[in-house]
Parts: sequence; structure tokens; C-alpha cells
Amino acid sequence: MKQYSGEPKKYDRSRKAVFRMIALFVITIIVFSIAISPAVFLLVAYFYFMNHLLLTILLLPFIIVIDFLFLIVSTAAITGGIIRLFHISYKEGDYGKNITDNTTFKFSLYYTLYRPVDKLLKTFFIPPLYAKYLSLIGADIGKHVFFGGRNNISDPCAIEIGSNTLIGGGASIFSHLGEERLIIKKVKIGKRCLIGAESLIMPGVVIEDNVVVGGKSLVTKNQVLKKGKMYGGVPAVEIKREIDK
Repeated sequence: MKQYSGEPKKYDRSRKAVFRMIALFVITIIVFSIAISPAVFLLVAYFYFMNHLLLTILLLPFIIVIDFLFLIVSTAAITGGIIRLFHISYKEGDYGKNITDNTTFKFSLYYTLYRPVDKLLKTFFIPPLYAKYLSLIGADIGKHVFFGGRNNISDPCAIEIGSNTLIGGGASIFSHLGEERLIIKKVKIGKRCLIGAESLIMPGVVIEDNVVVGGKSLVTKNQVLKKGKMYGGVPAVEIKREIDK
């Protein structure tokens, strides 16, 4: 097997880097401990006030389901509120990949708070709730935007989606690239667009109004899809329809 002969990876062990790694760990524990507290209190209160054993057992399955839904809502609301309140987000730009870079630290913290909630929301998927959560943590989402489920929205604070747009199930939207540096470029999707199931939208993409992107398509970095056109394929190219001929 061919061995890698390049320079060994070097990790930043500076005081600032170590402090920020510890801070990332501690902040995540504190925020999620607060976020799940309402659901824990609800379950504890149920067992505390229910003094009839048979009734407690009979109602327990319903309480567990209710408590799980309450957990989803409270976790999304509290983590989202903290992200918004403390401005834990990032903008377009070219940044260092080291955690000592302020934007990279925010990027890392945003991810550790957002990703678990994203997974949790998908276990009991409610499209309007998902869209509201993305808006809460920085996504610019218009009215009546519908997500088909299993979507991978990597950087909600760096996407823009116009009104009446449908994002098909399993579609992924990325606004960052981890190359030699951390590159963040906003993705803009216009009004009344249809993004096909399992499509992949890369950073810097601009999709104008009334565009259709076929399922399983790859829209490459910085690509611009023109208004009213249909695109598909890997990479995505314009598809001529009978009406266009």
C-alpha cells in the first residue's frame, strides 16, 4: 500500500487554541443541558404527581411521546435562541482553519450547537418547524418555503431562499469548503424554484427565480442558474424543453 510521504500534520497547541477547544466543549454541555431541562422537568413532574401505579403505567407511553415532542421543540427554541442572542454566526469570506481564528471558532461553535438539533428535528420531521428553526439561526427564508425532509443544510446562516420554493427530499446545500483555508460563500435560491430530490448545491451558487433543478443534480461552486430555466445532470446543465424550442 502506498504510504503518505508528506509532512506530518501539525496541531496548534498554543494556549489560545487549547482554551478555545475547552470553551467549545464546556459551552456545548451548558447549552444542551439548559435545552433539555424543560423536557426532564416535565417527566419528573409526571412521576411526582401521579400516585396511581396502574394509571401511571397506562399513560406512560403517551407521556413519553409528548415529552419527546416537547424535547424537540424546547431544544430547537433554546439552542436557536442562544445562537441568535449571542450572534453565533459567520459571513462570507476566506478564513484560517485554525480555531484561533475568530470566525473559525464561531463556525465550530455554530456547528456543535446546530447539528445535533438538526438531527433531532429530522426524527419527527415537521416542515414548518424545520423552516422556522433555520430562520431562527440565521437563514433568510421567504414565505411558504417547503423542505421535503432528510435535507442537509450545512450553513443556515449563509443561505437565502425565496418565497414559494420547494427543496426536495434529501437535497443538500453547502455554503462552505474546507480547502487550504475555510471558504464561506453564500448560496442564493430565488422565488418559486424547485430543487429536485437529492440534489447537491455547492457554495456560491445563485439560482434565480422560477428555476427547476432536476433530481440528483450537482450544481457546482459559483454556478449561476438563469431565471425560468430547467437544469439537471452532474454537473447541472440547462435542459432544453419543448416550450423553449
